[in-house]
Amino acid sequence: MIHPTRKFLLPLAAVAALSLAACSSGAAPDGGAGDGGSLVFASYGSAYQDAQNEAFLTPWAKEAGVTVQNDGPTSYPKIQQMVDSGNTIWDVVDTEPYFPVANCGTLVEEIDFSGIDTSNYPEGTWSDCSIPIAQYSTMMIYNTETFSGAAAPTTPADFFDLEKFPGTRMVPGWAGAGALEFALLADGVAPADLYPLDTDRAYAKLDTIRDSLTFWNTSSESQQAMEDGSADLWLAWSGRGYEAENNGAKIAPVWEDNLLAWASLSIVKGTKNLENAQSFIEFAAQAEPQARFAELQPYAPADLSAQPELDELQQKWNVADEAVQRQSIVTNVQWWADNSADAETEWTAWSTS
Repeated sequence: MIHPTRKFLLPLAAVAALSLAACSSGAAPDGGAGDGGSLVFASYGSAYQDAQNEAFLTPWAKEAGVTVQNDGPTSYPKIQQMVDSGNTIWDVVDTEPYFPVANCGTLVEEIDFSGIDTSNYPEGTWSDCSIPIAQYSTMMIYNTETFSGAAAPTTPADFFDLEKFPGTRMVPGWAGAGALEFALLADGVAPADLYPLDTDRAYAKLDTIRDSLTFWNTSSESQQAMEDGSADLWLAWSGRGYEAENNGAKIAPVWEDNLLAWASLSIVKGTKNLENAQSFIEFAAQAEPQARFAELQPYAPADLSAQPELDELQQKWNVADEAVQRQSIVTNVQWWADNSADAETEWTAWSTS
């Protein structure tokens, strides 16, 4: 059983993916006149950050007259370095949701919520030092060439039922990505009683399928496995499910007890552009730019009043759908902020044994 330790550790797979040295990422937004000062935005690069530019940064920069520079990838050690040295060069950063909870007031600034309407956000998705801009789910996905119709799995318990649903299972390869929660739900723990996580019980449940279990360490690995059909059941991110099916994968989502997570924006402690950073946070918190981002990337708006124009497949994987939200469980970011270091140590010991 994990006991709170007030430690924060980035999940191992994420550590491997992030570089300590920042480099230019994403296209520079158009339209900033420059007379309103500047802002440096750090995120994860590629099409994801390009979409953030189109949906959030470009229209805000044009409206505010601010010159925006992109940087990245997001690196927690880099943020620590900046703050410790008193040389904060990033102003706003995209992070996992429990980073600002664990480091509020130390590595990231408190946000002024007087100009932000949180009434349409799922409960628990914002904190004193962060706002959600998009949401996704860690969820069960099954191979429709293995299971179909009435014989398809529908619950977390089915994921662990090797007799009724034989085959290979694939789950994230680190503790903080949902496998522990999913194991407890499958073992009969009620969503309301999920936290604090009984990790001993979770590992005992995972042991029942250990010989049929493989791990993905990057989300692209999970997507490729769905497209290849190299597993029968996955615990994976909704966005990767959408991308895989869009590329022809024979898969289907299972929404019962999906684990809701989200992308967060925070202001880096010691920013020299606090006013612009706050202004950008307020803009990104709104429904309209979040709707546009959802149209460009396989994420749902965090603001549930947003109305993106989605095609049929996007809607199929839309975690903001009311029916999906009723079946969602919001990840307890405070528990993970307090316990991630010990949880990752336990996971490594179990997964490599």
